[in-house]
Amino acid sequence: MKTQRSNSLQALLAGLAALASAPAASASWLDSDFYCRTYGCVVVHDGFTFDVYDNYVFATGGTVPIGGRMIPWTGNPFQGAGGVNPVFTGSRTEGLHAVPLQDQSVLLGIDTNGDGIPDRLPLDANSSGFLDASDRMDPFALTQSTSLVAADTTAQRSFYLSSRTDFYVTAEARLLGPGGGLNSPSYLDNIGFQYGVTRNGNDDGMAFGANARNGNYIRQIGAINDLGDILGTPTRILEFTNPIRRRNAASLPSQSVRFDYVYGFGGYDLSMGDGHLQYEIEFDFYNR
Repeated sequence: MKTQRSNSLQALLAGLAALASAPAASASWLDSDFYCRTYGCVVVHDGFTFDVYDNYVFATGGTVPIGGRMIPWTGNPFQGAGGVNPVFTGSRTEGLHAVPLQDQSVLLGIDTNGDGIPDRLPLDANSSGFLDASDRMDPFALTQSTSLVAADTTAQRSFYLSSRTDFYVTAEARLLGPGGGLNSPSYLDNIGFQYGVTRNGNDDGMAFGANARNGNYIRQIGAINDLGDILGTPTRILEFTNPIRRRNAASLPSQSVRFDYVYGFGGYDLSMGDGHLQYEIEFDFYNR
């Protein structure tokens, strides 16, 4: 799964809606599908659409070996419009955004007390969401504590996971577009990267986790601190030593946990000069 994705399995929005409205005595297709029950699968979703990754190799038969990459289920009968995208943590709002144009910048603000949080923000005159020539800021006085900081110093994103098998998750960061300047591998060290799992909750009216497994079966792996630590190589970051799904349920979300990750931009300041940095992170799933 990519945070800027264009591949893999896609499902109709009705797929999850039908599951959520099914009678309590019914089971989600995760419980009844032959290949998921027999060989194991992982489901990734955003609360509306979902992707399936299988341990069964449909193209040739047989199964994915231990440590092998699970197979995106391109023959999924629910395949349709839309893809799984990360959402803003705590909501089901898609978390992908356009990037600034050549004559724009991320929104900057004035920190007046040295805590790294902007106390004054410019007026976004054209509501572009980026800093450009049409924006303005009211006059302010400079002190020893005054500095220019990004309006958003972190970005929190999530997606949901369920499974009928144990598995592990990898993450890989890649630079996009022309290299050089800020768009260089060394600058990814300045973007903090933290992650974890929320076992249950309610996001925009979608309850999750009631029929997911409890206990100590989720383990973070490795010392990952920033995007530089996962640059260019799929890096094992998380393992599930048991299936996430605990028992039959009418709702796929109730059999799911939420994977959360946070980008931190506190390592950037104007001393680095002008330029752009564009990257993507791809998450993938392996048979454990």
